[in-house]
Amino acid sequence: MTGLLGDTVQTREQFGSSSAGTFTKLIQAAAKNINHSEEQPLQDNLARMVADHSLDEPPVSSYGEPALMALPARDLADCLIQSYWECEWSLYPIVDRPKIEAVYQTAWDVGGPSCSPTTLSLINLCFALGCAYSSVIPPKDRKAMSEDFFTRAEALYRKIQYLPSLEKVQCLLLFSIYLQSTDHVFRCWMTVGEAIRMAQSLGIYQNQPASSTESAAYREQKRRTWHGCVWLDRVMSATLGRPGMIPDWLFNSVPLPAMIDDEFLDKQTTSSALRPDGKPCTLAFTVKAFELYQLFDIILQKVYLGSSGGEDYQNKLNPVLEFDREIQAWEESLPVHLRYHSGMTRDALADRQATILRIRLLHIRIVSLRPSLIRHCKPGASTYAAKPQISTSAFLSQVIQSEFPRICFQCAHELIDLFTARLDPESMTGPLPSWWYSVLYVYTSATVILVERFLETKNNIPEQRSNALRGWNAAVRILQSYSLVADSATKCLITLEALSE
Repeated sequence: MTGLLGDTVQTREQFGSSSAGTFTKLIQAAAKNINHSEEQPLQDNLARMVADHSLDEPPVSSYGEPALMALPARDLADCLIQSYWECEWSLYPIVDRPKIEAVYQTAWDVGGPSCSPTTLSLINLCFALGCAYSSVIPPKDRKAMSEDFFTRAEALYRKIQYLPSLEKVQCLLLFSIYLQSTDHVFRCWMTVGEAIRMAQSLGIYQNQPASSTESAAYREQKRRTWHGCVWLDRVMSATLGRPGMIPDWLFNSVPLPAMIDDEFLDKQTTSSALRPDGKPCTLAFTVKAFELYQLFDIILQKVYLGSSGGEDYQNKLNPVLEFDREIQAWEESLPVHLRYHSGMTRDALADRQATILRIRLLHIRIVSLRPSLIRHCKPGASTYAAKPQISTSAFLSQVIQSEFPRICFQCAHELIDLFTARLDPESMTGPLPSWWYSVLYVYTSATVILVERFLETKNNIPEQRSNALRGWNAAVRILQSYSLVADSATKCLITLEALSE
């Protein structure tokens, strides 16, 4: 096993300080009295080994399988990849856009694509994800078309899947993002894990000294890719209620990507929410979203993991209040163009980014406060008050916790109102998250509003005065709209109907 020896001649993988191979290298270095200045050529060589990954792959044309090189009509392809850049990449710029665009422009040349299977797999994944946002494809046809591109991307990836590279990690991350839109929960979970393991084998989780041969663009690609792994690990952990693979300390092991857009990487040296041309920085959203999900992971560990998530919630007042302070500080740190209620005029991209951050903030607050609802549903529980009341309790903790359900319901209603205002039910488009996240957020809010309906009924509040009924009906309408593109929305509706009876 090369892992025993840590032989970088035979593999591009990196090995940690506990490996036998690293230990023998340290012994050799000590015996030869190698100083740090002599280690730089080794670091440069390692950087080149990881960076030149695609050079090891034969061109896709060498496999003699024309079906692998199939491409859609150029007009349709242009629409799909533009939808991907505008709607998915602009949020999470995981892939190397300049490289993909350069290869894309030559893909229709005589003889077909001459790139590696991994690069062509990425292009097909861009098409697959672009289908979800493209207004030129009827909503009912988007799923089938995206599946065709995804299947081809998988076949291309499998041609040389066991040679680790940064581009393959990016490929696995895009597979994971796409799989979130399917019923293949286990495959999605495992694919995220595979991406993390490959990223770790390449050592991109380490904040290595700058290489003299490494460009700023490549350094940022590594950071975006690693934090893309962390982000998806946090997303899957929260969605499925499972512990993540990446410990907290690895979130900070590599700096977050810089707030510098690609076209300014060779000119700009410090992060800024505004680009040198005065426009909002696209990467500002990505950085703040990564920060938000790290906060989310912390509260999930303190409130949910290792507990029932509800029975002992009243004993977790301090973590919840601390989380609330951190969320408030995070919101106050947002650049003005990403603050949903800032009142400023924004372009379409900044408007969508601000809306998505607001929706995700609301969802995270709902999840963090949701366990407080359980005690109000028990027989003999105290009456829930929809409006702030003068408390008769002498204990501050009880006064504070009595407000948790009301705040949770407020967040759920605001989230539903945002979708009602921003979703176009005809084209199923709007400045909103991807539909697979949207369905989750709306469903989460609907389950909370269902509890509010139960408490209103318990308190004999008539339907004509019911705020919960209004929010419930709105949530149902939104999920009915999403059922045009998502089977999961239909399943959510069935579940909610059963719960409401």
